Amino acid sequence: MTKSIIISAILVLTSLLFSCSGGSDSAKEPITEEVNPPTKAVGTLPVNGEPCSDYEAVSGDDAVVSISFNWNAAQYAQNYELVVKEGGNEVFRDVFNALNAKVSLNRGRAFTWNVIAKNSDGQTNSDTMSFVTPGTPIGNYVPYAAEISLVFDALTNLNVSWVGKDEDGDVLTYDVEVREEGEVITEFNDLTVNTLDPIATSPDMLYNVQVISRDVSGNYSISEFSAVSP
Repeated sequence: MTKSIIISAILVLTSLLFSCSGGSDSAKEPITEEVNPPTKAVGTLPVNGEPCSDYEAVSGDDAVVSISFNWNAAQYAQNYELVVKEGGNEVFRDVFNALNAKVSLNRGRAFTWNVIAKNSDGQTNSDTMSFVTPGTPIGNYVPYAAEISLVFDALTNLNVSWVGKDEDGDVLTYDVEVREEGEVITEFNDLTVNTLDPIATSPDMLYNVQVISRDVSGNYSISEFSAVSP
C-alpha cells in the first residue's frame, strides 16, 4: 500500500514538472527586430548651385556629357536610388549599391538631383541639389542656378532674395514662385530685380521658393529653397 502511494506521488510530481515547463515556453514574448530606416544621404558632386566640373565627353555625341555623381554613405542603407530632373521632368532614375554613378545628360542645361537611401525598413530622401551641365565651347551658356535666401523677420514676414549669374554676362530675368505647404501663394514673371516685398506668413508652415533664371537666348536654370516659419 505504501509503495502504491509513493508511485502515485512520483507520477503527480512528474506531471506537474511537464506542465510548468510547457507554461514557461508559452509565456515567452516573441523576439522582434528593431526597425532602422536609413539616415539621409548627403550629395557631394555635382556641387550644389554650380556648373559641373567633373564630367567627360561622350564619344560620338557632342550634344551630351557624362556627369559624375557622388554622395556620402547613409547609416543602415542597403542601396541608393539616384533621381535627376530637368525643370521638373524626370530624366533619369536608377538604383546603385555604390556611392557614385555616371549619367549622360544634355549639354548646357540646368538639372536638379537627389538620392534616396533605401533598405527593407523604409527609405529617406536627401536634400535636392541643382547644377548646370557645361555648354558647348562656342555659343551661349545656361545661367547659373540662382542662390536663394529666405529670412523671417520679427513680424514673421518672409523676405525672399536671390543672386543670379551668367557665364556670358547676359542680363537675366526671373520667374519666381512662392508656395506655402505646397500651395502657390504668390508668383511673378520676368522680374529684373532680385528681391520680393515681404510676404506675410503663418507659424510652423513650410515655405518653398522656386526661381527660374532666364537669359536673352531663352536658356534657363531652376533653383529651389525651403524653410519653416518660426
